[in-house]
Amino acid sequence: MGWLFRILPSATPRLDEHVSVWSVAARDARTFFRIVGVLWLAALVFAFYRKRGELPWDSGAGGLADQAWLHVGDFTFAVLADFGTVGIAITIVAMLLTRAVNKTGELLMSLYQFVVNRYVIPVIEEHKAEGRVEGRAEERAEWQAWNERRLAAEREGRDFTEPTPQG
Repeated sequence: MGWLFRILPSATPRLDEHVSVWSVAARDARTFFRIVGVLWLAALVFAFYRKRGELPWDSGAGGLADQAWLHVGDFTFAVLADFGTVGIAITIVAMLLTRAVNKTGELLMSLYQFVVNRYVIPVIEEHKAEGRVEGRAEERAEWQAWNERRLAAEREGRDFTEPTPQG
């Protein structure tokens, strides 16, 4: 019966399993779809920019001609027709970039953590230690001055009503 479990695929997804037709590992899917979204948006804006001269503008009135809105649909279809092949290229480029982007992010985060552990945390700890030592020395000096005033008042036989340095 154990041979059957080796033949059947696991029900739990693995990190290397690919998401649907995109051929992207499950761990990289979010990055892939973000890259695709940004590239598609940029390409669509560029396609609209390139085709903007094909809208029928009424140069005399400075606005759209009376029948211009009938041509907006044709304009949109023209943009999308040019955009079809670009969409395939965008998807392929995103598939190629996804893993590199994720690995670069992991490398940068590792480098950041190294710098923080190596250089930043020791400086913070050093400043904390200095602050504690300086704070203790100042506190001790305040207590000693208060105690000297208290002892002097006792020697002179007068009442000492000054509150302690703690308040």
